[in-house]
Amino acid sequence: MAKLYLEKLKCVTTEGWSGFDEPRLVVQDRGTVWNGTVLGDRMYTVKYDCDFTGTIAVSLGEAGTSGGDGELGEQWITDTPGERTLRFRADGAEYRLLYAVE
Repeated sequence: MAKLYLEKLKCVTTEGWSGFDEPRLVVQDRGTVWNGTVLGDRMYTVKYDCDFTGTIAVSLGEAGTSGGDGELGEQWITDTPGERTLRFRADGAEYRLLYAVE
């Protein structure tokens, strides 16, 4: 069994014309594990961990939306140990999620 540590979320650029977004991180079978109001070119602490086996899905979307609307994507994390970054891009927004697997 592996342990996933979601550490930091970097907002490179926001989708909204207002200069801020309200992203939410969702982990497979665990629901929303982080959400907040973010500004572009800022780093935010996530601090979430969980055990998993094989692979686990992580998705990033806009709070208050459902289905494909406002979704920045879903990516799969494997149980291979190490520190890595996931990149999410859609509708002009770009985010990087820093995580580790042990």
